[in-house]
Amino acid sequence: MAKQKGIIKIHGTIKGTTYYPLFGEHISRRANGPSKERIQTDPAFAKQRANNQEFGMASRLSKAIRTGILETTKEFQDNTISSRLTGVCYRIIQEGSGPPGKREANLANNPQALIGFKLKNKQALDSTYTAKPIITSHKNRRIITLSIPNSNQIHLYQTPKTATHFQLTAALSVVSSYKCRPNQKTYRPTTPKHNALGTSQKTEPLLCKIEHTNLQIQLETPVKMAVSPQASLVVWFGIQYLKLKDSQTHTFKNSQVMQCIHLL
Repeated sequence: MAKQKGIIKIHGTIKGTTYYPLFGEHISRRANGPSKERIQTDPAFAKQRANNQEFGMASRLSKAIRTGILETTKEFQDNTISSRLTGVCYRIIQEGSGPPGKREANLANNPQALIGFKLKNKQALDSTYTAKPIITSHKNRRIITLSIPNSNQIHLYQTPKTATHFQLTAALSVVSSYKCRPNQKTYRPTTPKHNALGTSQKTEPLLCKIEHTNLQIQLETPVKMAVSPQASLVVWFGIQYLKLKDSQTHTFKNSQVMQCIHLL
């Protein structure tokens, strides 16, 4: 910030410098940054416009993943899930076909970026429950089955001392790919009817101290016909510990873990 010199004092902004009165003095200072209009039109900011476009799409893609399972999985989440998932989606978009700012947004382009994503940042599923579900799809991907041939005490880690039961939860996000519409300067889902949908199922409470065999959780997508090849199915799997006594159920809030385990 500097004082204006000379007889003529200027008010306003000229070439990035703003002139104004302050406490009886006439001050000049450089503007904090380029205007929104300049960023949107100046060729020098083409890369920033492309980044902004794709980051905005990453936020929409993140929301589409979360929308269909939000009510079921909110107890498994922390308050950083939205920003962390948006960052993952941004990396996925960078693998899409097309020029920067117009690249396809398709989860199938980089599934490994999403598999293993934790709903709570510091809680990994395999540090709590080590049994690995076998995932199969049926009827044109409308039915997804998670099978666990054997689940026993060996597979349970970090069990609260007073927990009597555990419960397994499976969830499914149906997410369309998105393509940029250059004339509209925005992204649109390629299959809108197969987007931002979801479903979930839980097992009955299972006793911690006995062996369980042939456990199954079946998920039926909300799509009535075959799921479009342009839509991805994100499979989530989690566990929570319970204490059951005198018909009362108590959930251990610090022992609820869920993450993405597969993409179809």
